[in-house]
Amino acid sequence: MLLKFARVWVGLVGIIALANAAQCFVNKDYAKSNLYTLRPDEASPLLSRMFGFWTLLAGTIRLVFALGPCNKSIWLVTLLSFVLALLHFTSELFIYKTATLSFPTISPLLVSSISITWLIAVLPSLSSSEEQYKNKKI
Repeated sequence: MLLKFARVWVGLVGIIALANAAQCFVNKDYAKSNLYTLRPDEASPLLSRMFGFWTLLAGTIRLVFALGPCNKSIWLVTLLSFVLALLHFTSELFIYKTATLSFPTISPLLVSSISITWLIAVLPSLSSSEEQYKNKKI
C-alpha cells in the first residue's frame, strides 16, 4: 500500500516537473527571475534551457517509476534524481549563495526531502512487488 502511494506521489511530482521544464523553455529568464535571484548576472537564457532539460529528464525518470513496473534499478535512479535536486538547491542556497529562501527554492528542498524519505521507506516492499510482477502472466 505504501508503495502505491509513493508511486502516486512521485508521479505527481513528475508531472509538476514537466510543467516546470516547460516554463524554463518559454521564459528565457526563468532561472534569473525565479531561482538565482541573488546573482542574476550569473544566470543566462542558456542556464534556463539547461535547467529545463535537467527538469525534463528528472520528471521523465519520476514518471517511469510511477507508471512502469517496479524494480530496484528504476527506484535507484529515481532516488538519485531527488538526491541531486536536494544537493543542487542546498548548494545554491548555502555554498554558492546565488538563491534566497523563497517558494521556488524551498519547494524543491521540501519535495526532494519528502521523496527521498518515502523512497527509502518503500525499498523493502520493492522485492515483493518485483516478484509479484514476474509471476504475473501477461
